[in-house]
Amino acid sequence: MGQKEQQKPYRCLSAAVLKWTAVLTMLIDHIGASLLAGLAKASHSWGTGVRSREFYYALRILGRLAFPIFCFLLIEGLFHTRSRWKYLLRLGLFALISELPFDLAFNQAKFGLQEGQNVFFTLFLGLASCAVWERLTKGNDPKCNPLGGLAAMLFAVGAFFAAEVLNTDYGGLGVALILVMYLLRDKAFARDLLSLGVLCLMFIVSGSSWIEVFAALSFPLLHLYNGQRGRQNKYFFYIFYPAHLLLLAGILTLLQHLHIGVS
Repeated sequence: MGQKEQQKPYRCLSAAVLKWTAVLTMLIDHIGASLLAGLAKASHSWGTGVRSREFYYALRILGRLAFPIFCFLLIEGLFHTRSRWKYLLRLGLFALISELPFDLAFNQAKFGLQEGQNVFFTLFLGLASCAVWERLTKGNDPKCNPLGGLAAMLFAVGAFFAAEVLNTDYGGLGVALILVMYLLRDKAFARDLLSLGVLCLMFIVSGSSWIEVFAALSFPLLHLYNGQRGRQNKYFFYIFYPAHLLLLAGILTLLQHLHIGVS
């Protein structure tokens, strides 16, 4: 992002504000995906009251804002971190740490590739694709280094299929979204257009829910980014992600034990 762009008056959101927006909408999404869906599954019914299927979808739609914002901040982090390999190591480490809480919250403690893996795996594979792309193309231009560009593309394709095989959250198209945001970092309109295309593919091709298209609501927020970090704790999200999943899993277990369902 150029300096002139940062000085535009409408660019009023720091990375910290965007991250809090992503964290809160993710929490809202997970309340629906874990608590409401888990209770409905246990009682074999969505009920008819305020906590019905309509409320569930409202929470999930709000939650669609989170992933594109996290992808955007992931790329910004790549360009501002002191050590990209330590950045990757943190993502990989917390992918492993978060897997048990993820399975407890969403899969009723079932494990395995079929059950799905947490979003940190997707972020790790996406960031690795971007880091390798930059390293092999020497300046993000494959034309300057055709062999490096080909190798970078092959690595990205491998990361795509790795996400599909591992059945990570958002899958291979989640990795593709991260790479699109990286390659078009300085071309906001093209970035948004292709990102929307990837989100539509999640619905059309991969069998994801139709609510994925509501992730496009996050794009206007990205245009308000002012290039400033803002006040934030670097490790907060890393800790919050597995911690809130454990909390949701505990609440779900308690409510199921008390035979409380949706109504």
